[in-house]
Amino acid sequence: MDITKEWFIEKINNFLENDEINRMKMVDGSLIFDPDVIVGFVSGNDPIFSDYKKIIGEFYLTPKEAYSWYCKKNGIPISTEDISVVAYILPIALNTKKENFEYSKDKPSERWANTRLFGEKANVNIQRHLIDELKKLGINAMAPIQEKLLFKINRKIWASNWSHRHCCFAAGLGSFGLSDGFINSRGKAMRCGSLIVDYDLPSDSTKRPLDPYEYCSNCGDCIDRCPVNAISFENRHDKNLCSKHVMGTVPYIKENYGINIYGCGLCQVGVACENGIPEKLLE
Repeated sequence: MDITKEWFIEKINNFLENDEINRMKMVDGSLIFDPDVIVGFVSGNDPIFSDYKKIIGEFYLTPKEAYSWYCKKNGIPISTEDISVVAYILPIALNTKKENFEYSKDKPSERWANTRLFGEKANVNIQRHLIDELKKLGINAMAPIQEKLLFKINRKIWASNWSHRHCCFAAGLGSFGLSDGFINSRGKAMRCGSLIVDYDLPSDSTKRPLDPYEYCSNCGDCIDRCPVNAISFENRHDKNLCSKHVMGTVPYIKENYGINIYGCGLCQVGVACENGIPEKLLE
């Protein structure tokens, strides 16, 4: 059978609807992510991945590098001619976005914190689920972020050697904004994922904006929402200032919500791109 975009969308949406890991178990059992995902494809040999090594840093992995490492590790013959990257967007539930907007001007709400912890666990399980389903069809796939010996974070500049958001951009799903959040048709309030598949999928690279900030209207909403002034028109996103604030929320979340995680997301709610691409850019 052909592995289509609809195949991935159905697999992910069914997972979100039926797997208990996508539930707010410590709150009210409601869904963490809405089963309304979008998916994009891009060739693993697309030149943009080489560009990322120049823009982000030489430490950034191309899909070819990551998949070759995976093949060597698992004794699989290395073949990278047909590899593709699959990227997807997981929309955060509307009630979570509403709560995070109304709760506080400097601390994340309970639902948002739970989404940061348990939502990412669900995201990891989605990747594992897709890899298992593909293997049933005789197709190899891997998720670089799940390979502990491969995936690294450069904490000096707060950049990793594999980025779901950059995969989403490469696959034509949207663009970045002032805050470095990823603006797409489901909105900036989301989490995203990606994996490498040893299968030639039809690339969506023609949907990729020429401007990496194409869908940012420069409205400044995220600037007003940031509690520590880490976003500005002049300097865009100050990652160090942002990360200092985000990591500083751990004691508050632990004391008030009973989970050990960091979070913020205030710049993702109450903004023009919260639920989609700003309307004035679509006119």
